[in-house]
This record gives sequence, structure tokens and C-alpha cells, in this order.
Amino acid sequence: MFEDIKMAIEEKGGLTKLFLDYDGTLVEITSEPELAVPSASLLHLLGKLKGCVPLYIVTGRDMDNILSLIGGGFNVIALHGAQFLDESGRRSTVEGFEHFVQVTSELAKKYTDLQKKFPGLRIIDKGGGLQFHYFNVPGDVAIKMKKTISEINEEGFEMYGGKFVYELRIKGVNKGKAIRKLVGDGDFVLVSGDDNTDEEAFVELNDHITIKVGEGRTNANFRLESPSEMIELLSELYDGREVFFRGEKSNV
Repeated sequence: MFEDIKMAIEEKGGLTKLFLDYDGTLVEITSEPELAVPSASLLHLLGKLKGCVPLYIVTGRDMDNILSLIGGGFNVIALHGAQFLDESGRRSTVEGFEHFVQVTSELAKKYTDLQKKFPGLRIIDKGGGLQFHYFNVPGDVAIKMKKTISEINEEGFEMYGGKFVYELRIKGVNKGKAIRKLVGDGDFVLVSGDDNTDEEAFVELNDHITIKVGEGRTNANFRLESPSEMIELLSELYDGREVFFRGEKSNV
């Protein structure tokens, strides 16, 4: 299994970095974001992998939220590329981030009544992004809700739609740009994801290993059916780490 992906990695002499989306890629999409808790075995596997090559968790969740799930010790790109954390715990953000934190707090209050208008909708202030989570909105209600939310326009932000979410994110910030800054001329990396926000990374890194997890149109070079398949691939790559990873760490 995964022979086409493995062959492509071998042909380039192994991977130098891993960029892994979280929701829908390493864990299943859940009805409530806080329920997407990683298993102990997944965290153990990620720990082994980051001992081979630099590993980055790349997520639309805000930094504090993702760390509450996976713990420390990882490189993290959060809020679609607006927040960064390295393994040592050093944090950084895009320029002007505090302004956007303040604005999203104000926008959360501005749009809070939509939760009454569309039962099941959750508006989540991510501290630099505003998410409209509609997993629990009934289908007939969701049709009207989507039209209303998709037409929201706020200066400095752009609206994007994903799996059971709409989100106002900082304009010009996306996973593709964030990852590209970390990929050098000699790198050959793996980028995985399941949603629209990951497509920007697939386009930006189309000459690397890009993997779409799940159904739907994609710009990725490869496709896996589920998070369980993604985890199985990562496990097999670790087992063959001397072949599939490049650099000193891969020999540990």
C-alpha cells in the first residue's frame, strides 16, 4: 500500500520536512472542535517522526487551542499561518496581529445574534480569526445561513468556506505562504490536508509530496481516504525512515 507515494519519495532521496494538517487529516472531523482529541498512539508516532525530520502541525486552529490538544514540543503553524511556534516554545506572529485580535473580538459581538437566527451555529472568536461553525445546523436552516454568512465582508479579512465552517481570516495569510517560507531550495517535503484552506498549500508546493485526505476536487498529487490511512502511511514511513527521510536525524 502507498507504493506510489513511497516511490516518489525515494526518487527524490527522501523527505526533509513534514507539514501535517490536524482536523480531518490526523483526526476525524467532529461535531464540536474540542472533541477532536488525538490518541496516545498518534502523539507517540508524531514524537517519533519529529525525531527523524522537522515536523510541523499546520492548522486553522489558534495556537492555544491546538496546544491544548497536542501538548508542547512541536513546531506549529496556527491560524492558517498567522501564528508560529517552534519546538523550543518560541512564538511569533504575522505583522499587526494584535490589531486583528482586537477586531475579531469586536466582530464576535457584532455577529453573535446569528446564533439565535440559525440554531446550531457556533461563532468562535479565535483571537485573530472569526469562525462560523455549523456542523450542528439542520440542512434546511444551513442553506439560508450559508447565504447570509458568505456575504459578510469586513476590512482586512477574507471569508473562506471549509468543512462545516466559514471563517473570516486575516487577508493575505494562508498555509501555502507560511509553509513556503520554511522550505529551502534543497528541501523535499510532504504536505497533507483535507480542506479548502489546504489547497493553497498544495498549489504552492506542487513540486513536493502533496496529499489530499478525503473526497473532493484537489490540487494535491496524491489522495488518501481517511485520517486512519494518513496515520498508516506515516507509520510506514517511520518504519522505513532510513530510506524515506533525509538527514542525520533519519538514522536514529
